[in-house]
Amino acid sequence: MNYQPTDLNRLIRSLTESIESDLIKTGIFYRIFFRAKSYKSLNKKLSQADKIGNQKYNGENKFLRDLIGIRVNLYFVDDLDILLKFFKKKYHHAFLEETIDVNTDTVFKPTRVNLIFRLPKEQKGEFRQVVKDSRVDDTFELQLRTVFSEGWHEVEHDFRYKCPEDWTDHHGLSRTFNGMLAALETHEWSMIKVFEELSYSHYKSANHSAMIRMRLRVRTEDLQLSSDLLKTVMEEGAFIKEFFKLDRSLLIEFLLNQDIRIPFTIDNLIFLINYFFIKNKKVIEQTPMPLIDEFKITQVEYEEI
Repeated sequence: MNYQPTDLNRLIRSLTESIESDLIKTGIFYRIFFRAKSYKSLNKKLSQADKIGNQKYNGENKFLRDLIGIRVNLYFVDDLDILLKFFKKKYHHAFLEETIDVNTDTVFKPTRVNLIFRLPKEQKGEFRQVVKDSRVDDTFELQLRTVFSEGWHEVEHDFRYKCPEDWTDHHGLSRTFNGMLAALETHEWSMIKVFEELSYSHYKSANHSAMIRMRLRVRTEDLQLSSDLLKTVMEEGAFIKEFFKLDRSLLIEFLLNQDIRIPFTIDNLIFLINYFFIKNKKVIEQTPMPLIDEFKITQVEYEEI
């Protein structure tokens, strides 16, 4: 089989844009990448599998399923589990398999979150016009990583996965190398703890804009509350207290599952959080009517689920 990965560019970009549209509406911090395996890389993987009897791709009950790959690198590790659950639920009709490695207290190994999905029906024909080998399934792989682990994975892929013989009889060094990843993962959770403590410090000192930024850790078009809204939340001490208690994951999950399209400013985010979670009357009175109208539509759809 011979093909050019660029022949799949339009298909892959369409898949990537669909996934990214969900990420954008939450404001979470991420980077997204995509690729199709090169002709050389694909044939190498197929030929290597042929040499291992029980791993051979036969086009009947064993397929190569990661010709197309989309990778989402997240700034914060606590967003990973949220997205894992969301994409499995949203694309449940196309979900085929997952690879999720969980570290133990005694074994260091890379943490991978890889999901395999069927291509949308309208794209299968386009895929088969380019890829005619029945051993290659009409699927794509969605990989979820964090930016900390991504660097390690890139090095590991090029210097260990591709040349395992270089590590033969060097198990100690291999374990040490995995230990570096374990340290990075520890730092990821420590980083979240730093943001939580910084948020609490701003909460205690009534630095509300800073507290909101550190508490939510989402990308917004601006960095400060407007003076009018700031005055309201300062007067409404109960609102700030309720906001600080809000579980960030609930907000991210809510935004993922709704189709709310509003300018992602600090003010608008506060109006949204208040309308759906806190329901402070003073803040609702200050909420612009176009936002109220958008929220009412969303609320009806949300309650019907």
